[in-house]
Amino acid sequence: MPGNFLELLFVAFYYFIIAILLVIFVGQLFLSFPRRVKKIYSGSPSLETLIILPCKGIDFTFDENLKSLKNQSYKHYKLIAVVDSDDDLALEYIKNNQIDYILSDYNSSGSGKVRAIATALRDFHDYEAYVIADSDVKADMTWLEELLKPLTEDTYGIATTFPYFEPRGGFWSRFKTAWGFVGTGMMQSELTVFGWGGSLAFKKDLIGPEELEKFSQSISDDMALTDICRMKGKRVAFVPESVVTINSPDSWETFSEWSIRQTSLLLSKTKKAFTIGILLYGSEALLMIGALLLSILVSPYFIILFLPLILNEIKMFKRLRRKEPIFILIQIILPFFYVWNLVKGSRNRTIAWRGNIYDLYER
Repeated sequence: MPGNFLELLFVAFYYFIIAILLVIFVGQLFLSFPRRVKKIYSGSPSLETLIILPCKGIDFTFDENLKSLKNQSYKHYKLIAVVDSDDDLALEYIKNNQIDYILSDYNSSGSGKVRAIATALRDFHDYEAYVIADSDVKADMTWLEELLKPLTEDTYGIATTFPYFEPRGGFWSRFKTAWGFVGTGMMQSELTVFGWGGSLAFKKDLIGPEELEKFSQSISDDMALTDICRMKGKRVAFVPESVVTINSPDSWETFSEWSIRQTSLLLSKTKKAFTIGILLYGSEALLMIGALLLSILVSPYFIILFLPLILNEIKMFKRLRRKEPIFILIQIILPFFYVWNLVKGSRNRTIAWRGNIYDLYER
């Protein structure tokens, strides 16, 4: 009798695990199918625009990045760099490229980048539109014109894009490329799109004096501007045609620091992101483990459970500019790394960013 009971218990547990894996399989299969959510913005912008370029130190391919921002096909714009001091190493390149600059002096508790942006918004308040560009981005000649197109429609408060991380190093620079595709996927949904501060445009009326003061106290320009946009009942436009490139020489040290910082910032803003991330990536990792064990120990037919992984591999390879076999392994590792990253990021109360330490919760 005890033997029969244990056997029944084992069978019940086995089918329970199978049922859970099948539910996860259906959900992951749905998420893995490519979606064609693309809007063509056809407006012809003529807004007088200020590109605000916060700089601190010298980024990888910094000179190339500056030249790309300076040489845009759109004619109605001015590029202004913002630095913390006259001895910043970035100034040599800024001056060599004949780019005007100002010193950041906005008095607030926000991050260095936020204070730099706030300084430019305060000092150059007569432009019709503003664009924030990170100093590590390299833009195509049509980047600015494409980015401004959605602002010809009143429904949009922010126009943004997301970078392609071009690997210029070893394994972890390639890992960062694949990591970036998650952000691209988020941008394609109205529920998860946000204003990415490395390439973001908005019209003058988005930020008045009250909004500027609130913005200046923030750590993350991305989240603060997205919040202001939502508060005003405006939508965020994702413009894939204005994609920028970030040349990435990342090592494990630089990539892990960057990814944990980004995750910590996100989790400090919304705790839901932790729950959603754990459910999404934890279930993906669990499905891969279950598919492997069942196909080896029970039946080769369980290999069908790998279908979401195969579809994700195909989707990633379509996005890659250079197809390399190492990305097959990277796609397998990604969900496990995301879970670790979420757990690690959830424990951080502070972040280090460009030489400064910021408390994420005492704002």
